[in-house]
Amino acid sequence: MISKNRFRVRAILVLTVLVMMTAAGCSLFTGRPPAPAAGGSQNYSIVKVTVTSQGWYFHRPWQNRRPATRQAIGAVVEGGLVLVTANLVANQRYIELEHLDRQRQCAGNIQVVDYEANLALIKPADPQFLSGLPPMALAGDIRPQSVLTVLQVKPNGDVVPSRGAITSVDLAAYPCGDHFLTYRLNQSLQFRYANLTLPVLASGKLAGFVMRYSSKSQTVEVLASPVIRHFMADADMAPYRGFPRAGFRYSPLLDPQLKRYIHLPEAVEGIYIQNVLKGSPAEKAGLKAGDVLVQVGENRISSTGHFRHSLYGKTQLAHLIRGTYFVGDRVRFVIYRQGKKRELAITLDHRNPEQYLVPPYIVDRPPHYVIIAGMIFQELSVPYLREYGSEWRKRAPVDLLYYSQNQDYLVRDEDRSKIVILSGVIPTALTIGYENLRNLVVSKINGKSIGSAKDVAAAISTFRGKYCKIEFEQHPHVIYLDRREIPAIDRLVREKYRIRPLSVY
Repeated sequence: MISKNRFRVRAILVLTVLVMMTAAGCSLFTGRPPAPAAGGSQNYSIVKVTVTSQGWYFHRPWQNRRPATRQAIGAVVEGGLVLVTANLVANQRYIELEHLDRQRQCAGNIQVVDYEANLALIKPADPQFLSGLPPMALAGDIRPQSVLTVLQVKPNGDVVPSRGAITSVDLAAYPCGDHFLTYRLNQSLQFRYANLTLPVLASGKLAGFVMRYSSKSQTVEVLASPVIRHFMADADMAPYRGFPRAGFRYSPLLDPQLKRYIHLPEAVEGIYIQNVLKGSPAEKAGLKAGDVLVQVGENRISSTGHFRHSLYGKTQLAHLIRGTYFVGDRVRFVIYRQGKKRELAITLDHRNPEQYLVPPYIVDRPPHYVIIAGMIFQELSVPYLREYGSEWRKRAPVDLLYYSQNQDYLVRDEDRSKIVILSGVIPTALTIGYENLRNLVVSKINGKSIGSAKDVAAAISTFRGKYCKIEFEQHPHVIYLDRREIPAIDRLVREKYRIRPLSVY
């Protein structure tokens, strides 16, 4: 009897344990671990993206930087493509895509990239690489206070979703300096694991990418979904044209005396046009400095440069032009000129970095430069100024900052497409006494105006006199080089300093 009772007790205990384990979802008889809970990595169409990149030293324009490796999490989208941020793939040398479970890897190639909007599409080299990962839908309208989910990925591939509410929707600076719509979240990212960017979801749909995170204030800045929708729509209309611009600068119109001076009716709100860029869509349409812009399309413009957005409320004018229109759209502008109301039709266009006097960014190519007898001439750019450190706006030479910060207000010489500077001097027999010359703006060489690095090479190669005359805007204003010695010095620079080539333009 005792043994039978013990057997019954043990059987009841075993059955009880089996029932409890089954209720907990454990797989008892298959020998396999329990299935992952909902929300595991297999539920998200995301992949790991690793990029090896190599940029250039702009203060030594012939020299590459050390190769660097960056990682991020990309989102699978329509067309068999992976969407990432553009700063991830800048100056890329190799792109590798990898499933989160590390079972499959594949090389990738850039399909479309926009460094201003900070977005890029990558196409896998293997057409079957994304099989089993359905494209992620783009989120629709997202309102302030909405809750977004940031997908953090551990090194083992586990996905850790974390939620945060939108505290504000506004325009913020993207990596290349342009301002686009940005969501700000108040949350912490404990599992970022050095990933440059992370996808952000709204109700399971792609709503953006993490661009910046402050652990001190626990603030997350997210590249907003309207920017992604615009980019994707534009990418479908090949060739890709970029985000549009009108081409004018403005200031708030809050001074009642100024309004009276320009004969603007007291009840009218608008912004004061300070400057219209030469050759821009605004100039072609007839917009002039001193005009007052009061309406764009059907949207009235406030005296501070805002319009009323249906979701975000007061929003800056830049989003209206860049975020809601496309290159080639013909947009109605209502202005006041000398107290009279007028209408203009402006056909929006994109402004490429090469159209700037001082390019705001140079990516995927070396800077344009020419080295002659050890003297380094190159075209001024914002990346060159940025090499003065995080406080480059204070530490860079003031003469060069002047051109960068005021280029849209300067009277442009037809022959001057760029600002060419003598950035430094390599010690040679021909540059004795000139060793300390640097950051001088070149105006003429042998009497010819200099508007690009290519002009420097042409002015030297076509000169047949004895001494080349180089003129600067700053002290010492003029220097001379013996033309006959230049070829020998150039050979020495190639051999001794191993600089090849001596020119890129």
